[in-house]
Amino acid sequence: MEKKKTKWTWLKKFGYAFRGLFTSIKEEMSLVVHLIIGLIVLVVAALLHKQMQPLDWAVIVLVIGVVIGMELLNTAIENLVDIVAFKYNYNAKKIKDISAAATLVLTITSIVVGLIIFIPKIIAIF
Repeated sequence: MEKKKTKWTWLKKFGYAFRGLFTSIKEEMSLVVHLIIGLIVLVVAALLHKQMQPLDWAVIVLVIGVVIGMELLNTAIENLVDIVAFKYNYNAKKIKDISAAATLVLTITSIVVGLIIFIPKIIAIF
């Protein structure tokens, strides 16, 4: 017999997700760096509020969320690999490096998107 799902089950799931986020923040300095940079970008966008369009805001928030989400996924993959590979393993290293590369690609992409959005607005001010 299947248990009936209640609203408390969903609340527990959100609790687990927030616990994972806080654990990652405590243990992963790169995640903290991404969060700080994301906050700085939001502050810059707020300072340029007169030039910002709703689509600009949507793109910026989406890009920040994707980069932070990828960093969380990278952290999960690295932790999983550490559990499975007890000692140095070349394939484990490749998995971790490729996962980190995915985060790097998204980070570089987010920088380019940010420059595309912000440079014309900053030039317009001067």
